[in-house]
Amino acid sequence: MSKVLDIYNFLNQNIPFETQEEWDNSGLLVGNFNVEVSKIAVCLDVTHDTLSKAIEFGADLIVSHHPVIWDPLKSISFETPVSRAISNGISIISAHTNWDVASGGVNDILAKRAGLKNVRPELDGMVRVGELDSEINSKEYAKALAKVLNDENNSNTGVRISEEKQIKSVAVCGGSGGSFLPELLPLKVDALLTGDAKHSDFIFARDNGIVLIAAGHYETETIAMPVLLEKIKVSFPEIEFMYIESNPIEYI
Repeated sequence: MSKVLDIYNFLNQNIPFETQEEWDNSGLLVGNFNVEVSKIAVCLDVTHDTLSKAIEFGADLIVSHHPVIWDPLKSISFETPVSRAISNGISIISAHTNWDVASGGVNDILAKRAGLKNVRPELDGMVRVGELDSEINSKEYAKALAKVLNDENNSNTGVRISEEKQIKSVAVCGGSGGSFLPELLPLKVDALLTGDAKHSDFIFARDNGIVLIAAGHYETETIAMPVLLEKIKVSFPEIEFMYIESNPIEYI
C-alpha cells in the first residue's frame, strides 16, 4: 500500500517544494511519512468544515493548497484543525506557491480559463502573461470571467475592476497578486487578473493605466485543485479520492 512518503515524493518530483517562495510553508505539515494511504481528500483550505468532511470520508491524507500552518505555533488547542487532524490520524501535505508557479499549475490553469493565448511566465513564474483573441471591454471581460470561474455551488458576484476600457494583453496571478502591479509596468500589459487586491492596488492601477480585475481568491485558485487531484490519481489508481469545496465566502 502507498504511504504518505510516496505521495510527497510524487508531488516533489512534479511540483518541487524547493520552488516555493521563501515566506511559504509548503510540504508535509502534519503527520508521518510512514502512514499508509488508502483515501486522499483534496481541498484549497484545511478548515473545520473541510476537515469534518475528510474525517467522514475516512481520509488518511489531505492535500491542500494553502498551508494549514503558516506561522510558528506557540500553543495548540484541542479545537484547532491541526489538533483534529492529528487526533484522527490524518496527515496533511500543502502545495502552495510551488503549485502556483509550476508548469500546468495554478497560473497556467487560470490563464487558460481566462482565454489567453501565447502565454508566457514572468516574474519568476509568479505571473503568466498572454493575449486575448481580440480587444474587449474590461467590464464585459469581467462579466465573462465571473461565469467561467463560477461553479454550480457558488454564485460569484464579487468581481471588481479598477476601470472600464479596452484591453487585450492580460497578466494573471491566482490568489493575491495586486502587489505585482509595479513590476508589471515594464511589461506594458493592459490588465492584471488576480484574486485579491487592496484598495491602494486599485488606485495604483488607475494611476498607471492598468485595469485591475479582482475575481476572488478562492475562485482564481480552486479551479486548479481538481487538476492536481487528477495528476495524483493517475499515478495512484488504487487510492480513493475526494475533492472538497471550501469557499469561506457567501455571496448575496
